[in-house]
Amino acid sequence: MISESMEEYLEALWVFLKEEGKDYAKINEIAERLEIAPPSAVEMLRKMEKLGLVEYSPRVGIRLTPRGEELARQAIRSHRLAELLLTELLDMELNSEVHAHACALEHHISKAIAEAVCIKLGHPRQCPHGKPIPRGECCSR
Repeated sequence: MISESMEEYLEALWVFLKEEGKDYAKINEIAERLEIAPPSAVEMLRKMEKLGLVEYSPRVGIRLTPRGEELARQAIRSHRLAELLLTELLDMELNSEVHAHACALEHHISKAIAEAVCIKLGHPRQCPHGKPIPRGECCSR
């Protein structure tokens, strides 16, 4: 099992690599996105590399391994479904508080819960911010 901090790194990497179309993410980009110091980012990415989640080259940058990509996909999916759960099902107003709640909630949403929320909401394609929600197994059935 990976830590919540690692999930945050995976999410940031997903956005850089999958949504912004970059081949590699740079340490400074990740550190800035996560609002941490670059040396802290290096330390965490080295841990993630040992777990087989990322490939890290100081000169080139960071990219996700297949395992890291799958975990990042699930983290992004859980976060964006959590935002919809809060705004669509619980009628909360989309604001920074909802985002903070979704950030906390995403780490506790299992794949089964994510699928149940997805089914209940009719397999949404976008979160309330208009960002794409990665498709789940339930979306293909």
